[in-house]
Amino acid sequence: MKNTIRFLFVTALLFGGNAVLGQEVEEEELIADEQSAEPAETAEDLELEIPELESPELIDEPEVPERDPDAAVVEDEAIDDEIVDEADLQADTDVPVDDEPFEAVPDPDDPVPEEDQLSFNLLVHPIFTPDQAELVYLPLIAYLNETTPHHFQLQTARDFHRYWAEIRRGVMPDLVLEDAHLSALRMRDFDYTPLVKADEPATFSLLTSGMNVDAELIDFVGRPVSSMPAPSLGYLVLTSWFDNPMQQPVIESNASSWLDAVEIVFSMEAEAAIVPHNLVARYVNMEEVHTSEEFPHSTISASPDVPDQVREDIINALTVLHDDPEHFSALHELDIERFIEADPIEYEGLEGWLRQVFTFR
Repeated sequence: MKNTIRFLFVTALLFGGNAVLGQEVEEEELIADEQSAEPAETAEDLELEIPELESPELIDEPEVPERDPDAAVVEDEAIDDEIVDEADLQADTDVPVDDEPFEAVPDPDDPVPEEDQLSFNLLVHPIFTPDQAELVYLPLIAYLNETTPHHFQLQTARDFHRYWAEIRRGVMPDLVLEDAHLSALRMRDFDYTPLVKADEPATFSLLTSGMNVDAELIDFVGRPVSSMPAPSLGYLVLTSWFDNPMQQPVIESNASSWLDAVEIVFSMEAEAAIVPHNLVARYVNMEEVHTSEEFPHSTISASPDVPDQVREDIINALTVLHDDPEHFSALHELDIERFIEADPIEYEGLEGWLRQVFTFR
């Protein structure tokens, strides 16, 4: 009996183990089939399995906190301060430019121009201070206003630096009274026309005190010489006499007029001065060291905007000024004898004197 039970027990174990073993084999075969089937999936099947993203409209945007009005005012003021600071910095770095570079000088005796009367400005070169220029040139303006059917007004410049800067910027006054080299430049670059000039030619001379008798140019190397600043013709003449850069005079170019240049010598602040010919004759107690070539004297030129009839009226009026005793002061203040009609050919090439000026182009 025991043997029979033992036999049945062993038989059950054998059949049960085979069943379990068969189940494990089937599971392994099923896994192998699934793994071999995965590469068979197509890209479309994979794309179908990617979940769709939510629409942007469905995404909740973060709430923006409301702006405090007081804080907004403070922030706006800070921005304004930054803008002002930047403007101040730009103003400090920029070269100041005058809105009205030349000062118009009203004549108290000049009547108000009529509505149909043409009006023109006459700019004069700054060989005098503005106050002195009024005394010198207003008689000339008064004469033109009385003897022509047009109205003229005087314009002055404070110094040669501003005068030269406005030429380089292309500022074109109606009429200009200046030295020949600047008239030539305006003819070449701005189509100005010389109308009249002083009849006597202009020269520049180096004058020294009577203590320097028989002095020569070489004797003033390294010594102070007074002059008006560049681009005055006298300054350019003086520098042209010393072509060796290692042998130059000490040019004191701070004179406010040619007369002031001579006064600087008398005050013993300089040993010589460069002056125009009309001052040479006045100072007989000074020694004349050297004299330049001749140039056309003070010239009045007209811009291309001045009508031909106005130009003709100016020429006709000024060339007979010396015959009008009532306006004797107009010529006397200019220290000239008479005006004569200018010939443009005389001015050709005289702008070359400005090559000595660093900013000349």
